[in-house]
Amino acid sequence: MNHYPHHIGDFDSETLHLTFVERALYRELRDLYFKTERALMSDVQKLARRVRATTDELRDALAGLLEEFFVLQDDGWHNDYCDSQLAAYRQKLEQQSAAGRASGVARSKQKDAAGKGSEGGGGGRAPVMPPLDEGPSCGSTGVERPLNDRSTNQNQNQNQINTPQPPAGGDVWFQAAQDLLVHFPEHRRTRAMEAAGLIRGLVEAGTVSREDLVAAAARQSHVLGKDGGKACPGLVRWLRESRWLDVSVRAAVAAVPENWRDTRSGVIAMGVSLGLGGWDEVKEPYFAKYEARVERALVQKDMVTA
Repeated sequence: MNHYPHHIGDFDSETLHLTFVERALYRELRDLYFKTERALMSDVQKLARRVRATTDELRDALAGLLEEFFVLQDDGWHNDYCDSQLAAYRQKLEQQSAAGRASGVARSKQKDAAGKGSEGGGGGRAPVMPPLDEGPSCGSTGVERPLNDRSTNQNQNQNQINTPQPPAGGDVWFQAAQDLLVHFPEHRRTRAMEAAGLIRGLVEAGTVSREDLVAAAARQSHVLGKDGGKACPGLVRWLRESRWLDVSVRAAVAAVPENWRDTRSGVIAMGVSLGLGGWDEVKEPYFAKYEARVERALVQKDMVTA
């Protein structure tokens, strides 16, 4: 895939909080994604070599970008935007291929019909050709024209898939996403349709109620808007990482879960219980570094109490 849509405004909104180096490295990752037409390799060391992340600073930036914008699955690091564009690209190719096959079949049938007509005419008379002003103005046949038109319409419809619109009449989950987004800084009010799907999954799984999500976002609004929302996550990331739990972490310090390493909120709870305080995204952009500090503090505590 040699070309993909790059919406400048959307990209700026998504990367406003990144440094110049992080932003450039993120573009490298997206370019590689589309060049190979597949998810990024799961081996981070090999991936670092592919995008020329050869210094400790660049490798730290790579780890942070993968954590924020990608999801590790069985076949590699996936990105929602890249996957949606590749799906649209492949569907468009399939539509064009199907239209080409249909056009070829139509031309073959017309040629066979013309041959049979000339053989069946009596006395060896040549078939009468239609007047020039009655035939197609270009090289296309009457059958080809609607096929070409249909292919064009299909391509136009496919282009519309890249920018989905809110459901007519207002979908309940899309409205839920809108209710959450009002508590986020303006530059983070994006990807509402994707967020709507996540909200629906969380609510239907019984993980959290829609009301609790809205209440948590309202309580966090002063934090989300801090410093102009410089360190504010997008709503999709906020949902995926269970950020609605962050508001209750300090109150639940006394009950750090046994599997605290499995969730971000659990790691923060352990950090607070060890006296490190919560995670400050402005001072420490990469959560992995905060998590490492928690582990070191826990080791030191165990050595003291041993």
